[in-house]
Amino acid sequence: MQRLAADPHGDENVQRWAAAGLPVPPSWRIGAESLRGLSRDQLVAALGALPEWREGDRYWVLHQGSMNPDSQRESLANLDSDEALATALWSMFNRDPAPPRVVIQALPRQRAAGVLFTRHPLRQDLAHMVVEGVLDGEQARQRLIFDERGALVYDGDGQRPALNEVVPEAQLLALGSQLRHGFERPQAGEWVHDGEQLWLLQTLPVGSLPVPQEVWTRRAAATLFNQAVSPLWYTLAGRWMKTGFWQELVARQGWRDLEKIEPYRRQQSHLYTNSEFFRRLLPTHPGLLRRVPPAWQPLENQVSASRPGRWSQWRRGRRLGTLGRRVRRWRLDGSDRERLWRALMALDQLGERLAAEEGALVYLDLPDLACGRERPLPLRSLLTDQETQALEAVLNDNVAALANSDLRPGADPVHAPLKDRPAQWGSLRAPLSARRLAPPISEPAVATLALARQARQLRYQLGGHARHVLVSMAAVLVEARLLANVDDIHFLYFDELWPLWMQRRVPESASGEVIGQRKLRYLEDALSGAPDWKMDRIGFGFGGGERPSPLLRGRTLVPGRVSGPVRRVCSAWALNRLQAGEILVIDQADPSWVPWLAQAGALVIAEQDPANAAASLAVACGIPAIWGVGDIMHSVVDGQTATLDGERGSIEVGSGEQDEGDRAGPCKSRGPAL
Repeated sequence: MQRLAADPHGDENVQRWAAAGLPVPPSWRIGAESLRGLSRDQLVAALGALPEWREGDRYWVLHQGSMNPDSQRESLANLDSDEALATALWSMFNRDPAPPRVVIQALPRQRAAGVLFTRHPLRQDLAHMVVEGVLDGEQARQRLIFDERGALVYDGDGQRPALNEVVPEAQLLALGSQLRHGFERPQAGEWVHDGEQLWLLQTLPVGSLPVPQEVWTRRAAATLFNQAVSPLWYTLAGRWMKTGFWQELVARQGWRDLEKIEPYRRQQSHLYTNSEFFRRLLPTHPGLLRRVPPAWQPLENQVSASRPGRWSQWRRGRRLGTLGRRVRRWRLDGSDRERLWRALMALDQLGERLAAEEGALVYLDLPDLACGRERPLPLRSLLTDQETQALEAVLNDNVAALANSDLRPGADPVHAPLKDRPAQWGSLRAPLSARRLAPPISEPAVATLALARQARQLRYQLGGHARHVLVSMAAVLVEARLLANVDDIHFLYFDELWPLWMQRRVPESASGEVIGQRKLRYLEDALSGAPDWKMDRIGFGFGGGERPSPLLRGRTLVPGRVSGPVRRVCSAWALNRLQAGEILVIDQADPSWVPWLAQAGALVIAEQDPANAAASLAVACGIPAIWGVGDIMHSVVDGQTATLDGERGSIEVGSGEQDEGDRAGPCKSRGPAL
């Protein structure tokens, strides 16, 4: 009987695991020859002399070999006495064929046992660690889920005693970290806990998590394409970014294999970005880590976030200044067909030039600026003057200022300014309780934030100018009976607008029935949301409450306790449904939404992104909020009653929806309103 020492080149897995510092229990290798000449009583005595623990305080684990020929998992047998182990060994070595050797392990009496998955075994989009276990003497299996930063986001269904009361979270996190960094693939480690120490019995790759070949993400940038986009805006703005930023970047980096690869894809009315571009940028831009799936993320990120130099910022600021002057001077000169088309083409050229600057800011500079930051960026550094004025008008209940505002809840020309009384106008009102905007906070990287704010403002102005041109063009097409309604023009693709305008014919792909279907699908997608990721044609992070997820705990952003109905905000079209005092659940927030979001009783934010305007708003206005609630957008249904506990970083959701009368009522606030 050979005691197995830690050995990185040992024949047994337990030797290599022990050499890697994993908590492997005392192990021995027993060959068939060890039993020769021994009586059963002598074998029992020999086994009893091996471990450190006394009879009655220990049990044995017998490794019986692979569960089946194609499996890496071993069959483990728990034996509670030396006599039982001796009987099992006699049985194994006397069968035909007999194994050449077996491994046994000695353990103190267990208090709990289970499996630790270093990554979620069913969701390729989540980097969460999942622990499942059963307490000694209990039948129910419990589950703990930790996010990628080690915070507990789910701890079962209130069972007592709870698993994490018996097994210290620090020991589980330490084991998870060792397994995650010691193996190339996600691991499933079988463990036991004796009341003091955690022991690893075996570990093997999680077979259900292949590495995806093609990945598209909807979470590409904090302020760019973060909601549903109309077909025409997709073909305009998407091409601007493709030609103005991505193609230039690919050529500059020498990525020949990406020269003919599309950076964007529009699905379910949302714009997805090819994550392969982000993966190529990771070595120099660690701020893009969240833009690639967990399977593509490096185990260790040794690169520190870079900061743009003053000279590059000065040049970008000068180019944005030139573009800004051209955009401000732009005027629609005439309404004849030729001048309208030329005006649209002039805006198209400006959009392509703007994309070159804004692409670098939103995809490279801003994520690197936010990398490693634990608190949101100051709200005033994210908002334009127009957005700040609209927010202050809401906080001060200044209806007249809102009535004259040019604020639009999205750059897409499909969105009208407030002064035109769009659908969102009716839901814009003062918060239930008086709130004030915090004074400005100094920010060291103010130059980058100012440039990003300037670029976004120009994109909105371009969208506004494009709306003016397109509405004028649509009026001509409606008069010629080529379109049924003025707003139909937003639901054409650019290659359909060309024959409609130039050749005065309706393409088969843009018939009235097709346009109607597109409009309906667009609004449905805008209100319900879309999968966060598309990996090998499979959507992840989707459901809208149809398949609730237990990940309803995040981190405290602003303390406070609030109860009320839940409202998911997926796009600007959800803003017209808001009722003051609701608990708003949000993933990516456009800064132009903050006047509406300021009416929230509380905010629940999916990502812990410092550049998220909703998070900055919560801090600036003292709205109770939690963030980093990874799967929240797909775990709740509009109208459900919920209680947000900012101190614990949790949201407790009721089982059913409220009726319409309850939905319209204000929330009940418990505790101090900050």
